[in-house]
Amino acid sequence: MIAVTGATGFLGAHLVCMLLQKGKQVRAFKRKQSNLAEFNYISALFFTNDDYKNNLTWFEADILDIDSLEEGLQGAEEVYHCAAMVSFHQRDAAEMQQINVQGTSNVVNMCLQLGINKLAHISSIAALGREKSGVTISEKTKWVTSKLNSNYAISKHRAEMEVWRGAEEGLSVVIVNPGVILGSGDWNKGTCALFNMVKKGMPFYTDGVNGYVDVIDVARITLLLMERKCFQQRFVLVSENASMKRFLDEVATLLHKSKPRIKVTPFIAEIAWMAAGIQRLFTGKKAGLTKETSRASLKKYAYSNAKIKQELQYEFIPLSQTLINTCHTFNNKPFS
Repeated sequence: MIAVTGATGFLGAHLVCMLLQKGKQVRAFKRKQSNLAEFNYISALFFTNDDYKNNLTWFEADILDIDSLEEGLQGAEEVYHCAAMVSFHQRDAAEMQQINVQGTSNVVNMCLQLGINKLAHISSIAALGREKSGVTISEKTKWVTSKLNSNYAISKHRAEMEVWRGAEEGLSVVIVNPGVILGSGDWNKGTCALFNMVKKGMPFYTDGVNGYVDVIDVARITLLLMERKCFQQRFVLVSENASMKRFLDEVATLLHKSKPRIKVTPFIAEIAWMAAGIQRLFTGKKAGLTKETSRASLKKYAYSNAKIKQELQYEFIPLSQTLINTCHTFNNKPFS
């Protein structure tokens, strides 16, 4: 039996579906307040009937609740730890540290306590730290304390430290550091919402560069690394480094919308996030744009995928193909 935390999320759902395709018995974790809508949507993209449910068991657990976590992991042979909180709002920083760091520590400790020897930890390229713009980042990049690191990045870095601690105590671990994960899911949240944003009209763009990867590649590679026992290592998972301008242009073309035409300068970015913050004061709602996301959108970060390509002889889905596939699903299978 394989246990998966964060199974109701975008990546977790894809990973669970791939495990089920392989005929594995999966115990999928969900919290009491979890909504299965995104999982159900993604599973419908994988399966034409409900036969897969014979190998799927939903288990109500919280990685911050030791008792439920222990009960949920009983009998597991391996664990895929996908559960995490992603936020770039300052007021979420403490909660995010608790979930991402303490939650990961709890998973590691329980694996050690129960004798579960195999753990795959889904991290992020954010956990690699930030070099100066224009420098290629890899698994060898040293974490440096910097104002360029978001609270999310710090939490994922600290979570990795918990995983490496587990490795030193005898746990077989593999860490993957995906870039910006793209694919089909709930079009109203996460990276999937970017497609909705372009559909509604996006006139602005930046010259910022980041690493992108298909959710199918992330799930597939993670499974391969566990199957081939590539333990005590981390792997950057990025298909291509691309500018936000290129991303928005290609999506706009595929969705038959106008390409963005207004370049966002550092000055405009500063004004935008401050205006969004002021709006939040009056509405009480979280702003979609924050100081962290605004400034990050202008930076140019490049990531190397050489290690994983050499390890598995793996060929990533090209970014343009990912965008074609995702826009096709977006147009033909609305999320409800």
